[in-house]
Amino acid sequence: MRERLQTLGLLPLALLSFTATLMMALGAPPHGTTWLIWLGFVPLTLVARVSRHRRPRRVFLLGWIGGLCTGLVGFPWIAETLERFGGLPAWLAYLGLGVFAAWTAVPFGFWAYGVSRGPERGWKAVAWPAVLWAALAFAWPSLFPYTVVIGFAEEPRWIQLAEYGGLSLVVAQVVVSGVLLADAILGGERRVRGAKVAVALAIPLLSTGLGHWRLRQIDAEQRGARHLRVGIVQPNTALANPDLGDKMMRLRAMSQQAEQDGAQLLVWPEAGAFPYRTPRPFQHDFRDPFRSVLRGHGLPTVFGAGSYQQGIPWERNTAYAMAADGTVVGSFDKVILVPFGEYVPLVDPYWAISILPTMSHNLAGEGPARFVLTPAATAEDEAPAPVAMGPLICYEDIFPGFAHSVAQQPEGIDLFVNLTIDTWFGDTAEPWEHLALAQFRSVEHRIPMVRSVSAGVSSVIDAGGRLVAHIPARGPTLQVPVMPEVLVHDVSLPRNTARDPTVFARVGWLLPWACMMVVLGVVLAALRRLLYSRRAKAAEAAGPEDDADPAEPARSQEDR
Repeated sequence: MRERLQTLGLLPLALLSFTATLMMALGAPPHGTTWLIWLGFVPLTLVARVSRHRRPRRVFLLGWIGGLCTGLVGFPWIAETLERFGGLPAWLAYLGLGVFAAWTAVPFGFWAYGVSRGPERGWKAVAWPAVLWAALAFAWPSLFPYTVVIGFAEEPRWIQLAEYGGLSLVVAQVVVSGVLLADAILGGERRVRGAKVAVALAIPLLSTGLGHWRLRQIDAEQRGARHLRVGIVQPNTALANPDLGDKMMRLRAMSQQAEQDGAQLLVWPEAGAFPYRTPRPFQHDFRDPFRSVLRGHGLPTVFGAGSYQQGIPWERNTAYAMAADGTVVGSFDKVILVPFGEYVPLVDPYWAISILPTMSHNLAGEGPARFVLTPAATAEDEAPAPVAMGPLICYEDIFPGFAHSVAQQPEGIDLFVNLTIDTWFGDTAEPWEHLALAQFRSVEHRIPMVRSVSAGVSSVIDAGGRLVAHIPARGPTLQVPVMPEVLVHDVSLPRNTARDPTVFARVGWLLPWACMMVVLGVVLAALRRLLYSRRAKAAEAAGPEDDADPAEPARSQEDR
């Protein structure tokens, strides 16, 4: 098979490579064919292995083509969003999608080249592709952090390794399995090929077994743990709805419903769902009944609002924790802002917003925060203990490094709370992809996450990374809303991240950094060998110094 593939031209190999991320994207949420992800690295490895003697640029091109479906198939909602809410013409919106896909595919090109020049036999031939991918996926900058195993969130048994090594370890099992299958296809001794196939097939089976075993343990821990009844409000308001009264009515009506259903604590979406700005500092609920957060209910509430400070032209995207008496006991300013959506990089924000009014510019926060709220009493627990929450605004829940800093605060947290508005994307795959990426955070730290999303997917994720309750994504347009909804659910709190940190929290988060150091060392060693080889060739081409005077050494000796 190797000889046959080596005779193929650039186009057939490009088509073969293209199927790699096509399978990965078809396995992405919602409702992806998840098992296809296990095969995603097979065609990429085949192309890389048979391209060892091709020019570097051609190998890179083949890998880059293999990565294009990540953006083209996995992120079509980018074009829809640019056209629907950004007001761009269709051709320009899809050009933007193409640029995004081209950028996202670059690590695949580097990976194909690195594998083509890497070891082909022994354990290094299997380990090197996994290490290289972990380093590239971690280092390559991306507007929307993504993983090729995003679809595994719909099969949580396959993501339990994240407790030990995060996303890098979850992806490593897929890379190793794919490389082994590809190497078996390429040929070799029958016994060795059989062993490679056996190990490649055993990896997903072992991952399944480990997942089931670990989830049973998590279930036992959650049954004996403290529970918190949380009310999650999904207002489903139209994004450009100017009616502030309607926005407040939606929040209040659903909050009252949640209180009637026994909720002990409420979570509202991020700034925009609550339509009023808050002054800095904001220490107590508004006295104005139109703006009051607690009007109509008496539950402690986590909510988002734009906050402003006199004399400063730009706002902050802030999350607040308000106790049942209206006292603001905690605040958090969003740290990781969306480029062009929440801040304007590189150029003057005033100028950029004058060109494209749908952009905005905010100031970033300075670090993580910890909210501590005392839930409302219940008939069974008249004096409930306070709950520690780690706030994450918008897509901060898909950044493992930032979530790690939130979880590792000195006194720890019992759960993540995420406040989001995904209405920009409508009823597309984006809210589900956002949710899927957030599920990994709960596995990494073994704590639940509650997410209030303005138009869905509002959800409860348990400590096993499973979606245990949710309100689906809705599709309000700029002008037309959808009826508001509320989700009330008992959330199990099995651990505090400070008292019982996971392996990932202790050392596992260092895995991609270690992979980067290995790759950097390999690259530097290769450059050194290349430099030495060129010097040796130059010296050989120069030849011996035939014109040298044989008496010269003697005269030199006499001079000494």
